[in-house]
Amino acid sequence: MIKFFRKIRQNLLSEGKTQKYLKYAIGEIVLVVIGILIALNINNWNEDRKDNRLEQNYLLKIHDEFKKNKKQFDHIISMHRQSYKSCDWIILNHNKPDINIDTLRKHLLVFRYSYTYNPSKSSIDAVINSGKLGVIRDNELSSKLIEWPELIADYQEEEIINRNFFDNILLPFDIKHFTIYSEDKNKRFDNFIDFNKETKNEFLNIVATKRRLLSQIVDDPQSEYQKINETLNIIISKSAKK
Repeated sequence: MIKFFRKIRQNLLSEGKTQKYLKYAIGEIVLVVIGILIALNINNWNEDRKDNRLEQNYLLKIHDEFKKNKKQFDHIISMHRQSYKSCDWIILNHNKPDINIDTLRKHLLVFRYSYTYNPSKSSIDAVINSGKLGVIRDNELSSKLIEWPELIADYQEEEIINRNFFDNILLPFDIKHFTIYSEDKNKRFDNFIDFNKETKNEFLNIVATKRRLLSQIVDDPQSEYQKINETLNIIISKSAKK
């Protein structure tokens, strides 16, 4: 093909048709430029197709993972709320003479609940470590994915404080004053009924402190819980298959 065009140019020059030669040369350049542009467009189209497939693959994995993260988070928050309500119940009802022993046993157990949210982030790590975060075209989604690890770390600080309180304050009290390994598990906290005033006050201070720590997780409108919940919903919504 190149030889063919060269022969035409040589014939035009040999025949002295300079003007026609110039027009032909310009036309040839235009054809070459058009060919290059078409090739570039085809290449860009192929790259776009690859990026689209990669994006959909990432979004599918992110969506599935964060639906599970959301389910785990809702469960843990539910446990925190139950513990929080049991703290309230104990503080309000511990002195009632007609207190129901089964209800008391339940709340003395439930207020101890201590959980830490540990969501999976393998899908985020895969995207970031691949250096292909740019294939996710939704800027808000990309930002939320980048922010997620730090947001989780901030949230977990409150849960870690709560867990440390259980290990360092509540558990030693339990070991000293309750029959934790009672054969009848329902009765392991029944010693509460016989506490003297000093021991009961110490225990109620522990319950009140636990309630305050839990309030930082589930009852504070500015808590990290709200940010986690909002971010989970955004990521799940924006990674859903369109």
